Amino acid sequence: MPLTVQQLLSRFPGWQITDMSGGWVAMRVNYVPKSSGLSNVRCGETLEELAGNLHAEIRHQ
Repeated sequence: MPLTVQQLLSRFPGWQITDMSGGWVAMRVNYVPKSSGLSNVRCGETLEELAGNLHAEIRHQ
């Protein structure tokens, strides 16, 4: 069963998820400084790819 936007929002609070032309974009609700080494924006062609990228992001926190 494919992931839904609602499932991603519940798994990754603090991110806005938007359908962009040809893929998905997640933007932090509260931006982090560049010096933090974290991303404010993560992308993926599919919601599954985006979920993997967001998971990698939270591992770095």
